[in-house]
Amino acid sequence: MSKDKSKDIEGIKKKWDKHAERYDQWYETFEGAVEHHVDWELLKGHLPQNKDAKILDAAGGTGRITLPLAKMGYRVTLCDISPEMLSVAREKLKREGVLDKVEILECNVCKLGFADESFDFVLCWDGGIEATKELIRVTKKGGRISVFLVNKCGTAISKFREDPHSALALLRTKSRYIYEDEEKHLAVGLEEARELFEKEGIKVIEIYAVCGWLEFLSIPEEVQESRSWDEKFFRQTTELLLALSKDPSVKGLSRHLVLYGERI
Repeated sequence: MSKDKSKDIEGIKKKWDKHAERYDQWYETFEGAVEHHVDWELLKGHLPQNKDAKILDAAGGTGRITLPLAKMGYRVTLCDISPEMLSVAREKLKREGVLDKVEILECNVCKLGFADESFDFVLCWDGGIEATKELIRVTKKGGRISVFLVNKCGTAISKFREDPHSALALLRTKSRYIYEDEEKHLAVGLEEARELFEKEGIKVIEIYAVCGWLEFLSIPEEVQESRSWDEKFFRQTTELLLALSKDPSVKGLSRHLVLYGERI
């Protein structure tokens, strides 16, 4: 491993270690709760029916997805590059009485320490497209994979106000690296994502558009940041966003994409 790459990994680890204690606080806001609800509703339709299935939550942080999976009876392997994020996850799992259902490991999603075809279902909602080959490697044939991706079109839209030149340059090229949350990610479009995964032996089942919708709905910032809200309005908001996530005509507007596929 080069010194520069090692330095990048250490920087990422320190960044998430620093955020670990307050990471879950954002999901206590209206915006965070809406995002989590939408993510979970989309995920539920793709989960293995067999509760004995082996699930990997790669780059799973504080266990936002691992915890509800374990409470449903699944056995999950949770891995993340940040020991502090995993420490928070461990305490949450222990508090909920499901720690025995989860194996917790510190590792880099781009270099997973698992044998080929180890898992029936592999999730990676924060590792980016760079980890694709490694995530597919540990997925069983016939198993499913779910990966969050940076949406090139949505990123260009969000960047246009502050830097029109960079936004247009992003749209005019094929896949291109951008910096998001101080990390380098490859931004891709819908068809680019489909093509990339299909080349790696994944039959793409669905690509949903997620994240960043509330700004288009003009929901006031004070509502988005609120920690108490009207439940009817919450249901209406999540119902709309779930519909938008599946609508091909508006998928380019979202900040991220989440791809679901099956290894063939």
